[in-house]
Amino acid sequence: MDDVQFRYEIYMAFAATGEAPSVALLTEWAGGLANAESALRRLHEAHALVLDETGAIRMALPFSAVETEHQVVAGDRTWWANCAWDALAIPAALGLDGRINARWLDSGEAIDLEIVGGEPTSSDGLVHFAVPARRWWDDMVET
Repeated sequence: MDDVQFRYEIYMAFAATGEAPSVALLTEWAGGLANAESALRRLHEAHALVLDETGAIRMALPFSAVETEHQVVAGDRTWWANCAWDALAIPAALGLDGRINARWLDSGEAIDLEIVGGEPTSSDGLVHFAVPARRWWDDMVET
């Protein structure tokens, strides 16, 4: 399996389950653990996904492999997003209506934003980017 197909399978797993695929599944797709590790490293270096310090998948943008402050729910499925921007991207990418559960950073008050037909049901609030986009990959987890 080439890197493009490998990445596609990772994204399909996130879309279907809300979780990163297991090491066993990655190994199966790549034809061996060493092949999987090499493919993940190449994809990380190409900014196609983000690995943590152990080499495990941390992010396949907009999906997060770890719980965050940004939860997206559609039907009986749940995903974690890396940031507010990614939380908006998940329903758009999957073509689903859903609900974004998050908190305002300034007040801690809950944000329950519905996405219906690709549009938010409210226009209250702002998404602020403290780091310019050109610097996001300097530290993708912090950004």
